[in-house]
Amino acid sequence: MQNSQSPYKIVVWATGAVGKYAIKATVRHPDMQLVGVRVYSEAKAGKDAGEIAGIGKLGVEATMDPEDIYALDADCVVYAALPLEASLGDILRLLESGKNVVTPIGYSFVKDPELSAKINAACEKGRSSLHGSGIHPGFCGDRLVLALSAMCFSIDKVTVYEVADLSDHDESPELMRQLGFFMSAEEARRTPPMLLPLMSKIFREGMDLVAAGLHFDIDDFQTSHAFALATRDIQAVSGVIKKGCVGGQYFNYRGYSKGKLVMDYQTYWKMSPDALEPNWAFDKTLGYTVKIEGNPGIQCTFETVGGRPAELGLVATAANVFNAIPLVIRAPPGMRTALDLPMIVGHDVVNV
Repeated sequence: MQNSQSPYKIVVWATGAVGKYAIKATVRHPDMQLVGVRVYSEAKAGKDAGEIAGIGKLGVEATMDPEDIYALDADCVVYAALPLEASLGDILRLLESGKNVVTPIGYSFVKDPELSAKINAACEKGRSSLHGSGIHPGFCGDRLVLALSAMCFSIDKVTVYEVADLSDHDESPELMRQLGFFMSAEEARRTPPMLLPLMSKIFREGMDLVAAGLHFDIDDFQTSHAFALATRDIQAVSGVIKKGCVGGQYFNYRGYSKGKLVMDYQTYWKMSPDALEPNWAFDKTLGYTVKIEGNPGIQCTFETVGGRPAELGLVATAANVFNAIPLVIRAPPGMRTALDLPMIVGHDVVNV
């Protein structure tokens, strides 16, 4: 849906780690108006959206009924459901109802022709657009790589490292368990994290976005996973990890082109800086490094500063989604990747 009128009417779908920051951002921006909120628990249903976000009443009541949201007059939906709650059917219905959708749970680049056709048909029906973004994928392993590539004559390999101390992370304990934490060693050896297939899918999307931007193909994609066990009880914000249970995760996503490893994403998540075996070394509470091997070789490292790293990572994820909203609203109908949109920048972010 293209709408030149202000304020833009915004819906936030799910009010967890990312959604609550989207509510706060919407309220802060004078050219945006919160008109609806979708929640998944009886405890939140009927509550004021501002109370859920911790900022006082806003006069917008949260609903558990998706039909209430489909029926709203809105320009854009920030779709921030937990991965196992998220539904392609929800997204298609939103697009068909004329609402643009921005989301951090994938859809940064879709190569599957059947899925692409479904999404584009829904967009055409509703004259709407879909954009997937976030922090990684959505920025670190794709848009940042593409920006750095402008300084290279040739590239042999791209490696992206994510390192994070999640002990102070107040995201849903349920999500932490879906990511494989708290499992016993025996359970972890039998059962990979519930979210590994979805994570592999969205990291493949990030690699495909880079490949499309640099005009080559990822023709083979491989995933591996390892875990570290707590050497003592670890008190994390999301719960106590008992000695001998999973307190660290390593995920590796590899993209090959013509048999050559060209993209290598490595993620290290730890619940303790030292009480793990193996104890993968890193010196950041939340940081990203992009390493390009080529002519010239380039390395770029950045981390969040100015507050609790665990919280700031969620803020950055939400901001990267939220700041795309005006561009997505103005875009032609259809799937809109970072390659299709103008450069995404902060929207009304300077405090003057």
